[in-house]
Amino acid sequence: MIGRVAAVDYGTKRIGLAVCDPLGITIRGLDTVVRPPDEAGAVAAVAAVLRDLDVTRVVVGLPLHMDGRPSPMSEAARAFGEALGRALAREVVFLDEGLTSWEAEENVKARGKKLRGARDRGEVDRAAARSLLRSYLDALGDVPPASP
Repeated sequence: MIGRVAAVDYGTKRIGLAVCDPLGITIRGLDTVVRPPDEAGAVAAVAAVLRDLDVTRVVVGLPLHMDGRPSPMSEAARAFGEALGRALAREVVFLDEGLTSWEAEENVKARGKKLRGARDRGEVDRAAARSLLRSYLDALGDVPPASP
């Protein structure tokens, strides 16, 4: 059992969240957090949601450049994730989010949804967090079990 893992799609306006069941089988998106203006408020808002879910670990997406170099946004996401880990007293794992936000937007559009307002953008943020969490859980499945 891997425990309940959460994923965070960090953004400057909204923060997408997703969580899996304790077995890592199902993933559901959570309400998107509209960012308070200050970083401490954003950390507190996300921590409040995740604390209620009793997560064991948090995966934070890093929007790296295509060549793997950090970007200003990935550095901000890393700082946010580290602060969130301290607030929750939980392990935080950072994962290249690749093109999860772009893929999530395309998936939402493919379902015939027009992205018009903050509510629709929140759906994209949730989908990006779900995609990030799925990538993380799939990678865990590729790790062979420890030898006896």
